[in-house]
Amino acid sequence: MQINHIHVENYKTYLMLDLDVSVKDEERPIILIGGMNGSGKTTLFDAIYGALYGLEIRDERHFRELFNSGVTDIIGKRIVLEIDFEGMIGSKTAQYKLTRTYQIVNAKAVENVTLHIGGTTYTYGTRTAQKDRTINEEAVKKIIKANLPKELSNYFLFDAMKTSELVKDEQINQLIRDNIKSVMGFNKYSLLVNVSSKMLDEMKAGRIENENLKKEFQELQERKRNIEGELSSLRNSYDDALGYANNNREQYNLLKEGRNKNDITKDQISRTEARINEIRKSEQAFRQNADELTKQLETDIFVQKLASSIKNEVEQILNHKLSLEESKKSILSEKQIENIAGRVVAIIQKRYVISQTIDLPSIVSAVMYEQEADEIKDRYDYLNNADVEAIKSLVNSTMMNPYNSFEQSRDRTEEEMKDLPKLQRQLESYRESLAGDDFSMISLYEENERNMTSLKEQIREKETEITRIEKEIGRYDFDIPNVPDPKFELMKQLPDFFRKLQHKLLMNRKRDIENMMKEQLNINLVSYSGTIERVELSDSDDNISFKMYHKQGNEIPLNQLNAGAKQTVMQVLLKVLYELGDYEPPVMIDTVMGVLDKESRATIIENYFPNLARQTILLSTDSEIRTEDDYKLLEAYISKVYTVHRDKEHQCTTVSDDYFGETLKD
Repeated sequence: MQINHIHVENYKTYLMLDLDVSVKDEERPIILIGGMNGSGKTTLFDAIYGALYGLEIRDERHFRELFNSGVTDIIGKRIVLEIDFEGMIGSKTAQYKLTRTYQIVNAKAVENVTLHIGGTTYTYGTRTAQKDRTINEEAVKKIIKANLPKELSNYFLFDAMKTSELVKDEQINQLIRDNIKSVMGFNKYSLLVNVSSKMLDEMKAGRIENENLKKEFQELQERKRNIEGELSSLRNSYDDALGYANNNREQYNLLKEGRNKNDITKDQISRTEARINEIRKSEQAFRQNADELTKQLETDIFVQKLASSIKNEVEQILNHKLSLEESKKSILSEKQIENIAGRVVAIIQKRYVISQTIDLPSIVSAVMYEQEADEIKDRYDYLNNADVEAIKSLVNSTMMNPYNSFEQSRDRTEEEMKDLPKLQRQLESYRESLAGDDFSMISLYEENERNMTSLKEQIREKETEITRIEKEIGRYDFDIPNVPDPKFELMKQLPDFFRKLQHKLLMNRKRDIENMMKEQLNINLVSYSGTIERVELSDSDDNISFKMYHKQGNEIPLNQLNAGAKQTVMQVLLKVLYELGDYEPPVMIDTVMGVLDKESRATIIENYFPNLARQTILLSTDSEIRTEDDYKLLEAYISKVYTVHRDKEHQCTTVSDDYFGETLKD
């Protein structure tokens, strides 16, 4: 299946939309659609889903909620959802145009459906006669189911942000089970088992001669079939309830904590405002640092030039002061001279027996005078020691280079400033999206939980009852005459043969899933890249479990993975099931990067998206697939690019042929 064209009128943010999403080149399977939060990406997603499976409009009020808010008078006007797609009829490819329209007639929502296949048209609507409606409606449903059954659509048309929620034991096991049985076509083997078992039961009944026993046998068979039908219905209901629980658990928990949608939005507003203020403060600090740097540079350059210009004179001063210091080291103090002179006089008096008095002070004064006469005169006596040290610092100083840290600060500030317009748009979107409080979901969720518990118990009861009836039916084998009948003997073998065949093929397919999952996880699951030894699916046909094991031999618990890793596991699983399945639907992903980190983003962009499907429609903001790097990696695999824009004045969404200004190169 491939979607070629989408046409929308008056649906939510879209007043009018015509979008070509066809893929002509198998080497370029990606349709990239960009848009800011609140611009209409998810609405486009909903429109495609609604075109395929229809809108469930409860009443006139609900119709008005879905109708484009820019249209004030809706009387006589319609919501139109139209999708052109290429699909299969048996083994042949055909072109389809499916149109669904909705309008209010006598205060009630009326649906009309038209499907064109070549020269054949199927039409039905709310007011179509039941007989004609049933025939045409069933024909349309069969065609859609042949290409993408509604029950499997969530596995191919999904929000990546929510995929991590599927990585819960019960939910992921359900997903694998449903895909193996439905997507991969194993339901047909179950059908063969059921048909052959029913035929065998009928033949057994025909061979019982006692009419009373035959009647009892047939009643048991009928009872068993009825219970099996009830069991199937209960399991479907449980799967639906499980899906509802997983899709709404986070919102329920938030509501239980007293945080409704408005609270969350207000938190987002608060965080966004804080981030905007942080960026603005950072930019202000950068500007201040730039001014200070300028002043510092001026001072440093002036001082350096001054020091350079007087370098020779400064060196003379310092050399003179140094010589002066050296000369001062040889000068004796008055006390030292007095001590030395006294000793000399004493020696002379003793050795030469001189009785006359020698004037010691005069000798000291004479020596002091002679020292002063020889002392180097300080030409720079007006410079004290502190002044000399300052001159030394001036000459020896080097200008510090503040540019390295300044450049880093500038780069960081410029990077943050790039986010400012985007954050301001997000803030505006959050403010516009504020709505009233609604805690009704709490009671709905809790009622669903009680329903799940009840359904589980009913399923167990039905399974037990079927087992008991089968034992009762088995007792009638003794009442069947052992008359040779080749046809009967063959029929006795068929149910078990088909069971064994189904199991054998299922095991082979499971091995394929395990091997491909291991290969893809080692590539795409960055946190465990190259370390996953094996992926294991249980051998049970009905209760399939999924496990991953590390090379060290230990199991990797799914519930211990972070949200980004869980998202990767689910995306890998969906890719594997897609490649091994019987269907080839388009894959449409909203919030493409979900909660992936930088390293995981790069891996998903390079290894996952280009090889995911024959047609992959990605709905992304500019922060998820970024124009400066991510887009360049994907460009070689892109067929078409679009950007949806919110026109606030006219309250509608428009589309341009680019991805946030980037046009596709031929």
